[in-house]
Amino acid sequence: MNILGVIPARGGSKGMPRKNLLKIGNKTLIQRAIESANKSKMITRIIFSSDDDELIEEARKFNVEIPFKRPQELAQDRSSTFSVIKHLLGWLKAEQNWQPEIIVILQPTTPFRKAAHIDDTINLLLNTRSNAAITVRKPDYPPHWMMELKSESKVDLLIKNGNKYMRRQDTPAVYQPAGLVYAFKKNVIHEIKTLFPFKDTRGLIVDEHESINIDTHKDYLLANAIWELNNKK
Repeated sequence: MNILGVIPARGGSKGMPRKNLLKIGNKTLIQRAIESANKSKMITRIIFSSDDDELIEEARKFNVEIPFKRPQELAQDRSSTFSVIKHLLGWLKAEQNWQPEIIVILQPTTPFRKAAHIDDTINLLLNTRSNAAITVRKPDYPPHWMMELKSESKVDLLIKNGNKYMRRQDTPAVYQPAGLVYAFKKNVIHEIKTLFPFKDTRGLIVDEHESINIDTHKDYLLANAIWELNNKK
């Protein structure tokens, strides 16, 4: 079975410029993403996708394919990851007559992803014969207590009757996307127009400390602190 791992890394980032080149434990986020993919027992091919020469140069230091530089129209703020995947699959079919049965998205901004996360997610997809499988985690705060701010600063519950739960441990178990791994079957790629869950999507629960997604400077500081704590001699 052809299982394609795609590591997407756009050069532009308004929140944290050049964030894919940030280092955790002397390794850039790009290096960590490639290494986790290379250690997977399930992925059969890994491709790095970027529009940025500096990011491509960093990726070339490691064992990954970079068949082309991503077109600028697919590297804008509003460009979706799925549009990047569709373009890549079209190129692979036209230029190499090659297509995967499963596509796995591995974002560099989740530095604590392990090969086991990748393989367990793929196996969940295969064993359940579902359309997709993703990593999920428990949220930091119960959504049942979250509020909307309406006109004249009036607050209202986001979830109706959510305030009936007096203790955090009494709120129903809910999960949010963890971002470490997104795996889906190739035959649904042209149907996907929304974020997961899509059709029959399964969730692999991961630890909240493993699923830190670096989007802000605060996230980066937290990731570094966790790495240093876990790697004390």
